[in-house]
Amino acid sequence: MLKITAIGNLTNDVELKCHEDGKPYAILRIASDRRYRDREGGKLTDFISIKVRGALAERCAAFAWKGCKLAASGDFETISFAEDPSRQPGFLIKANEVEFLSPRRTEEAGEALPSQEIAS
Repeated sequence: MLKITAIGNLTNDVELKCHEDGKPYAILRIASDRRYRDREGGKLTDFISIKVRGALAERCAAFAWKGCKLAASGDFETISFAEDPSRQPGFLIKANEVEFLSPRRTEEAGEALPSQEIAS
């Protein structure tokens, strides 16, 4: 059994798509900084693609937004590009778990927290 987990920030808003049979899916792309830097001291960032399906895809479309931090776990799938054989093969995570690590956004940006009364 192989399980891979990736944590990063979503690079764009989730776009929900449907297969021919009507089942929803989405491809999420996250950016994850490495713990170490290159020889010149520059930050190294990896971009990871994640495929979510069904109810999980719908939940991601409803609660995730560009910039939010999330963790995705699942199996991985190797992908090749038949239309462009010169392009290097890659992989994507076929997630069966996604955890939203950023706090929820409030519906209204100007929504204030309830004030607390101080007893005199």
